[in-house]
Amino acid sequence: MKGMVKVKIGLAVLISLACIDGLILKSVHAQHTDVFNLYQDKGPNNPNNLNKNDLTKDVKPGMPEVELIEVENHITYKVSVEKGKYDAKDLTMADIELWEIVDKTPFEWHQIDFYQESDIEEIHTRTFGKQGCIRKRNGSVFWLKDGRKCVYWTPWSTWDCRPEGERDIAVYP
Repeated sequence: MKGMVKVKIGLAVLISLACIDGLILKSVHAQHTDVFNLYQDKGPNNPNNLNKNDLTKDVKPGMPEVELIEVENHITYKVSVEKGKYDAKDLTMADIELWEIVDKTPFEWHQIDFYQESDIEEIHTRTFGKQGCIRKRNGSVFWLKDGRKCVYWTPWSTWDCRPEGERDIAVYP
């Protein structure tokens, strides 16, 4: 009986010490700084920092004149889909998604059961302002029996930003 009382007293002391220690830690660690909102009043978009007479941004000496332009990003590739779903306009994102195989090790490729294998080309274009760039890569797409389409891509070519007429003249890797 005396042993049980000693255990209870010991537990009560430990719990009270833990509570006191927790209160001390909470009060010490309760102060934090929102590092993502530091110095908002000193930021470049704060209206209080603008000169009331001149609302143009300060330009550093020797800084080139800049222009904000819109960039359009397009990726084009071919994928096999069921003709009935295509004709009925009943395709979903799952029908056109390609699962990219980074390395072929998860599969024993000679044992894969698939409906169709095709060689495809992916074309990535970016147009911005009065200019456009293009890059390409080849791939092998496999339509698996479970409905997924997986693709193994070769590396991208480098961006070709020459005018369209010059792109056909020379090979640009």
